[in-house]
Amino acid sequence: MLRINKDKPIELMSYDNEWSIKNRVGRLHCMTSNLSVIRKLWNKRVHHAPKSLKRGYIKCVLETHLENQDLYIRVMNGLL
Repeated sequence: MLRINKDKPIELMSYDNEWSIKNRVGRLHCMTSNLSVIRKLWNKRVHHAPKSLKRGYIKCVLETHLENQDLYIRVMNGLL
């Protein structure tokens, strides 16, 4: 399981960055593992970013992926 240390600084994504990440995560299957999602979306721009921005990127990716998984599970169980 991937964890983000909340004691270290996290730069949150906003506006276009957040939309772009949610759009890219939404194109992947929701039952893909968290690590696989991050590996597929990692690129050179993120690789050279400051650590606080990397943490924010990973946090946004994981939150969006977990929302998609929750929606999938609710739909498949007939709860929606």
